[in-house]
Amino acid sequence: MSDSFTLPKKTDKELVELLIDGSQLAFGELYARYKGRLIHLCKRYLKSEDDAEDIVQDIFLQLWETRHLLNTELSFAAYLKTLTKNLAMDKLRHFDVHERFAQNMLMNVIDSTNETENTILENDYAKLLDECVAGLSQRQKEIFRLSRIKGHTYKEIAEILNISEHTVKEHASLALKKIKQLLMQHADIHYKTVILLLIINSATC
Repeated sequence: MSDSFTLPKKTDKELVELLIDGSQLAFGELYARYKGRLIHLCKRYLKSEDDAEDIVQDIFLQLWETRHLLNTELSFAAYLKTLTKNLAMDKLRHFDVHERFAQNMLMNVIDSTNETENTILENDYAKLLDECVAGLSQRQKEIFRLSRIKGHTYKEIAEILNISEHTVKEHASLALKKIKQLLMQHADIHYKTVILLLIINSATC
């Protein structure tokens, strides 16, 4: 089991290897390590905090869902930088000139998000996640608990439950899809934000 206290000392390559094996703690460390600089990179192209955060969330969701395809021999930082730049440029190409102008004007008058409001919002998200987890099957809850709270990798969970690693991955994938579907029914929340919280943060189930 990965020790969350030692993760900050690990190299990107070591974290990616853990991520490929299904470590959510490693994913969380990579997210914390790169989120800020990727948002800063996006803002250089889009001039919009919201659009930049949206793209970075897409990148990390894609990273989690396709983690088994990552190449540990390639520079993870360079991979993220290239992916971020490509997505930002693609979004920029689809912006209407007037929309870009309006967004830039709006960003000049909007104050930065209040930290207290962010904390309240995350607490609301956590409560909503608890409700979604309550709707999972017993096996999905069991795997969710071992992975999310105990920090076990899929391989370790397979050994604990005496089932195949493939079965663990299938249950984990189904649970994530089910929660995502439930979250998307709430038009008042940004479901991608909640999904990232689901992958990274600890919660009771």
